[in-house]
Amino acid sequence: MTRQTHDTRADYLQAAQEEKAAGNTALASLLAEEAEYRGNTPAENAQVMRDFPAGQRAES
Repeated sequence: MTRQTHDTRADYLQAAQEEKAAGNTALASLLAEEAEYRGNTPAENAQVMRDFPAGQRAES
């Protein structure tokens, strides 16, 4: 089994798009949320959340 690693925002967004296309919307949302927490501009973060609206990470 090959293990994929996700290091950049683009990696997480690509994985989210793949999961969304495969019908795995919950996993796609989790990957998109992780992408949001990478070093991005507020506009980029807003676009990610528009593209993957399900779920919000709880702030602690």
